[in-house]
Parts: sequence; structure tokens; C-alpha cells
Amino acid sequence: MVAGGSGGHIYPALALAEALERKGHKITFIGSNDRMEKEVIPEHGFEYIGLDVLTTRGGIIQKIRSLLSIGKAYFTCNKLLKDYDMAIGFGNYISVPVMEAAIKRGLKTIIHEQNSFVGRANRLLDEKVDLIIGCYEENLKQFKNKNIRILGNPQSSKAYNIKKDPNVLKNLGLDPDKKTVVIFMGSLGSSSVNDKLLDYFKIVDGSYQIIYATGKSHYEKTINETEDRDYLKIYESIDGVNVMKNSTLLVCRAGATTISEICAIGMPAILIPSPYVPNNHQYYNGKALVDKDAAIMIEEKDLSGEVLNDTINRVINDEVKLQTLAENAHKLGNPNVLDDIIEAVESL
Repeated sequence: MVAGGSGGHIYPALALAEALERKGHKITFIGSNDRMEKEVIPEHGFEYIGLDVLTTRGGIIQKIRSLLSIGKAYFTCNKLLKDYDMAIGFGNYISVPVMEAAIKRGLKTIIHEQNSFVGRANRLLDEKVDLIIGCYEENLKQFKNKNIRILGNPQSSKAYNIKKDPNVLKNLGLDPDKKTVVIFMGSLGSSSVNDKLLDYFKIVDGSYQIIYATGKSHYEKTINETEDRDYLKIYESIDGVNVMKNSTLLVCRAGATTISEICAIGMPAILIPSPYVPNNHQYYNGKALVDKDAAIMIEEKDLSGEVLNDTINRVINDEVKLQTLAENAHKLGNPNVLDDIIEAVESL
């Protein structure tokens, strides 16, 4: 298995790897030597092989260096993969040399696409692999490969099994009987959105509770610039899925894993897609839900404290809207996603 670059690629791969391991399969991961997968994947107990592959982002010199590193990694993988039966790629540029080597060696090959807009690495591998697994109906039109199945994101399977627990909010200093808005912008947070949230906190009326997970980089500034209030709790990080399950409304980015968890839980959500990602794919992830009345979206260019305050008030005070968003989001999920993917893997 090959995954890297961000949690959106790594954690779905780990969820599938853990399930495959429980079925008796041996898993080895390949990733970069200088990205987060080098730490995260071994922490989960899997054998890990690191490669020196450089990103393609940057000027012409960087692109040339990247292509040379990818070529070197390809020849390394060609030797490494001789004892394996299958390769599964989860996107990111690190997957290209690994999957190309697997194809050359005649291994069975699968790529998984987490986003509603196909990434560059998976586009390069499209017609070469045996099977593509996607999460959105939009993927059917984007890939040329005829062997594609829309099964969902493995990471979402954990969210389906989570039960409501009033102690989750109690432990965060909040009342489980009150309406609660949970806000997070991913594990790293967002400096641009954080500034707008500080404006929002100044005008919110306190008629509902708020949990805000800032990310490590923004915690100190947020605490220093926010008044202490009973209805506002600020943390560096939280157990996102458990808090979501016990909250009324979510405000978040539109990363693939978060979207899959929203659908698994049936979570009413206001999405603020990051405009700083390749191909603006978070916008398309969010739009896929908005088009089915399964979420509300505010583009970052339109975001302000006032806009967020008005949008939250409009949604959280409308029980019909909350229920509609929850039900429509839940319809887009697949509670059997892991079983379905494992069946596809073993069939191949």
C-alpha cells in the first residue's frame, strides 16, 4: 500500500490496512522519507519503507528534481515489489513510481480516490490499473477506466459505529442538553479562517454552545484574543468524530475524510472549503453535498464574522433544515464501505 502527503490520503489507507490485516493479509506501506506518513504509519504497527521523492510543486528546477527522484524511486520499487501480490495506491505523487513499478511487475493494482475531483497522480494511473475505487458519483465521469466502483472512504467506517455519549460534552465543560456548534479546520487549523472566527466570537449571542479546535499553531493567539465565556470552549485539538456525534452543527473544511465522516454520522454541516489545495478539490467535495441539500457552503472569499454568525443562526434555529441536512448527508454514506472494499480486493 502506498499513501502519503496528508492525513486525507494516509488515514483512509490505514483504515483499510487494519481491516485487511484482521483478515490475515500481510501489509507493507511505502511512502516518503520526509512527510507525515513516515511517523504516522509505523506508529500504527505496519512495516514501512521510505523513499526520497520530491514534490512536483514549484518552479522548473523543482519539477526536474522531482521527475529525477520519481524515476529513481521507480527503479527502487521495481526491485522491492518482487515478493508482493497487489499494490493499492491512495493518491499523492509518492504513489506514481510505486504503482507504475507494480504495473510493470504484473501485480494486481487498485487506486482509491478520496475526492470528488480526481487528483493528478490518480489521473496518471487511470487506465493502467486493474480497479479504481471512488467515493463520489462524479468520479465515474472523470476516469476513463471502465473498472471503477463507487464504494466510499474506508475511514468513514469507524464513524458509523460511534454512539452518542453525553460525557463527551461534559468532559469538555459543556451541557449535553444544549445545542452545540463544533468548529475545526483540520489538524493544522487555518490562519485565514481563524481571524474571521475571532470576529465571529465577538458578536455571537450565546444562545448555543461552541467548541473550537484551533490546531496547534493558532491556539495561543485564539486564547489570548478571546474573552472567557461559559458557552465558548477553545481547545488545541479534540476527538473530532466523537464530538461531532454529540453536537448539533459542524463548521469545517471540506477535506475528503471529514466529508466521509459527515456522511457516516449524518451531520448537519457548514463547509468552508480550503482554496489552497490542488485543483480546488475541497470546493468540489463540498459542492457534491450542497447539490444534494446535504450541506451548506461558504467560500472563504465570502466569509466574515457576520456571515458565519448569520448562517449558523439561520441553520441551528431551523429544526427542519437540520433534519434535512442530516438525512441527506447520511444517504450519501455507505455503512458497509470497508466490507465492500475488502470484497473487491479479495475478488481481484
